[in-house]
Order: sequence, then C-alpha cells, then structure tokens
Amino acid sequence: MSGERYIKQALIASMVDHPDQEKYRTRAFSGENLEKVVEVLAEQKNKLTKADFLAPDDEGRYIIDTPGFWKNFSKILDIVTKAGDKFTFDDFTKSVARDDAREPRDLLDSARANGGLAKIFAADVWTGRYDEMERLWYRVPVPSRRDLFKNDGLLDPSLKRTLLAAEGKQMPEDGLSAAGVTTGDLFAAFRERGNYEELNRKLAQNNDYLRKDYLLLPDSSGDTVFYYQGAWDKFADITKNLAAHGERFEVADYLRQVGRQPNILTRAAERKTLDKVFAADNWVDRLPEMLELWGQVREGWKTSTMTARDFDNSYAEAESKTYGKLVDFTAIHGKQDLFTPLNATQSAGAPVLPLGLKSFWDNYAEADKRLSETGGKLSITDLRQNSGFLGSTVLMSAVKFGQFEKVVDISRKSGEPVTLDDFLSKDRHGNTLLNILADRNQLSLAFSPDLWAGRVGDMKTLWTHVRINDRAQVDFPQAEVAAKQATLKMQAKDKFKLKPNRQTPGAG
Repeated sequence: MSGERYIKQALIASMVDHPDQEKYRTRAFSGENLEKVVEVLAEQKNKLTKADFLAPDDEGRYIIDTPGFWKNFSKILDIVTKAGDKFTFDDFTKSVARDDAREPRDLLDSARANGGLAKIFAADVWTGRYDEMERLWYRVPVPSRRDLFKNDGLLDPSLKRTLLAAEGKQMPEDGLSAAGVTTGDLFAAFRERGNYEELNRKLAQNNDYLRKDYLLLPDSSGDTVFYYQGAWDKFADITKNLAAHGERFEVADYLRQVGRQPNILTRAAERKTLDKVFAADNWVDRLPEMLELWGQVREGWKTSTMTARDFDNSYAEAESKTYGKLVDFTAIHGKQDLFTPLNATQSAGAPVLPLGLKSFWDNYAEADKRLSETGGKLSITDLRQNSGFLGSTVLMSAVKFGQFEKVVDISRKSGEPVTLDDFLSKDRHGNTLLNILADRNQLSLAFSPDLWAGRVGDMKTLWTHVRINDRAQVDFPQAEVAAKQATLKMQAKDKFKLKPNRQTPGAG
C-alpha cells in the first residue's frame, strides 16, 4: 500500500472519529512508511475523493462504517462535492462488510444502525436526481422509513416537492390534489369494484388526465397501480389516453424497480397480460425499443397470452404500421415498387419490403389492380423473399396475417404452384407453414383441389405431415378425389388445346 493511501485513511479515520483512529495514524507515519509520506507531502497534489472514503483498509474493513462517519457526513459531503463528485444509489448500496462477514451489510444499513438516514435523504445530497433518491428510499425497511418522516413510509412531501421543483417538475400528489383526488383514490380506482371512470371524470373536470406520473406513483410498499388487475384491464384505454396527450410508457418505465418490489413488466407477467404490453399499437415507430423490452422477458413468462410466436406476430404488425404509412398501395407504378426497401437508410436489420407488410395484404385488391394496369404480376417466387427484422419470408408472413387465400389467388394467376417445400418451410421458431395454417383453422385452404392438379402425389405426401389433431379440418378423401378430377380436366384441356396455325411455305 502506498504512503498516500495510508495518509488518506488516517485523515478519514480522524474525520469520522473512528475508534481505531490512532492505529491508522500510527501506520501512516510509521518509520517504514515515513519516506513515502514525505514524498506524498512534497507533491501536494493529492485530494481526498469519494473513492478514498469507500475503500477498505488492509484488513478489508471499511473506515466509514462507524457512527462518526454519519455524525460528520455534511463535512464529508462537502469534500466529495468540491472534488466534483457525488454520492449515488450504487454507493449507498455498496457492501461495507468484510468478505468473511456472516451478514451482508451496505452503507444504507450502516446509516440505519448509526442514525444517518436523515443525512442521506436530504436535498443537498440529491438535487437534480430525485428518481435515484426515491429508488434508494424504498430500499430502507418500512419501520425505519416510518420513523424518519412520520409519513407512513413515504418521503417527506416538502423534500419531494423541493427536489422535483428543482428539476422543473410538479409533484404528482399536488396535481391529483388539485382535482380533488388523493393517492388513496388513485389506487382504489384499480382495485376490485374501483371506479376508474370517476377518477378520469374528476381529472377531466380540472383540465387534467391520468398522467404517466400518476400511474407510476409508488405506494408505501413501492408498488404502483399495476399491482392490481384493474390497471391491466384498463391498459389499452390508459395507453390510448396517454398517446392522445403525447405520453407513452418507455422501456425504462417498464423496468424501473422501486425498492425490492417487482417492476411493471414483472407484474404484467404475473397477471398474464404481456400481450397488452406488447400490443402492436404501443410500439409503432419504436421497433428497437419493442425488441429491447422483449429481451427482458424471461423464458418462463413466454406462455399463455404472449408466446414467442405471439410476439413475432405483434412485432410484424407494429413493423407494418411503422412502414406501411410510407406506401400508397393504390398508386404503385409497378411491381418494382413492392421490392424497394423501406428501411434502406438503416444500418442494421433485414430490408423491410412493402410486399412483406400486413398493410400490403390489407390493400391487396387495390395493389393487384394497379399491377394489372401496369402489366405486372406477382408470383410465388416473389413471396419467397425475406422481409422485415425477423427475417420471415413474405409467404410465411402472409399466412401469419391470415392472408393465405390471397396467396392462392397469386398462385392461380401466375400459374406457379405453392410447393410441398413451401408448406414444410419453417419460421425461426421451427413452426411449419402447414402447422401455422392449421393453428389458424385454415388447413382446408392448403388442400384446395385445384392447387394440386397434376400433383396429387405431393398432396398425399403433404397430408402425412398434418398433425393427427388437425385432420378433422379437412375431408381428405374427398379433397383427393377432387384433386384427381382437377388433374383430368387440366390434362384434357392441354390435350385439346388448339395448336397455332402454320402457313405452308410459299402459300399466300
């Protein structure tokens, strides 16, 4: 250890009235360290920093874990501030226990044990950082919180109001109060038999609305209104109302954890309402954020209302709504317009083709009309191209959008069949196109007889891949007979097709 560090520890020990401060002074100025001390003093450039206060000594003990540290905290805060630093959430939750300690202990525990909580939760420590302070506050056990501010475990209102005002913000409780609503009324509106409509009525009468700040207010335990099922029952209305006022839930809002209570994303999983969180309308123009939040969803949550496949479908819809507004399918100039990437300026991600959007299939009749007018025609080969961030083929996306009938129309008009390999192709989760059709109760479309004219053998092979539980959707013997009849008609048509006249040489 350097002489510089010994000097700093001796200074800190004296500053915090450490019971072993004499030991630290003796060590700093012992004969073996004296030469190093002289060198340090000669430099005269060293200052005490936050890191010095938070560092352990040679035995792994923390000098600041003592009553004197908290008694002299204002002096220490001044030193740290003058050094251009500040105490943070991570500092106060940093372990100050020796590695061999039986019980975990952080600086916040030290404050509780030594009467220092009031020193931590003060305006001069957290100006400009209210959110960070609030998260730390809820790490304090409820009994200690109640003892400090006598406010049922909540922060002192004057402290909260002062800090938020310094950031140019209104304290949410004041906004509610102006409408004649208490925080109790807010939470009660989402409990069983709560009056959500009455809450909105009172806010509207005061030219206000159910703001995000209100919805994210923590109660004394650190939970928000999203602890209650009622909040998820109204979630679509809540997000619609926020959007109308230019607000929306960000990824950070879903992941923000107050104290040790679960965050909102976890509450959604508990309530089996992840499908509401990942509804496509919530993420239009925010596709990277949608993927970022999905990345925080645990594997065990991807069941029931929001499986990985459900997310893909919702993402594809959000992607379509994001890019679809860039295309007027009634005014395309030709087939090439459907293959021009809409995200060409993006540095990452697969090309998003107009042809791969849900909005294309929703406007298929108009687009097909324009193609006919411009001499264009789509083929099944066109539909095998990949489009969108998730890398699905256009064909696969069409099936997931419930648009296979239009795929069949393209097949008939182009004369190009949907092949056995197409039906057995898989999405990124290993689901075949055939099984996705079955899941949508559209399996009968896959066995339309005219699709298999001349290919009855392939049709029979495809049938062997149909899951037993799905076979009731199709009367296969009848479909097979009809396919054979379609084959005979096709062969007869080809046999009696008139050949073009050929003129005899020299005739005419």
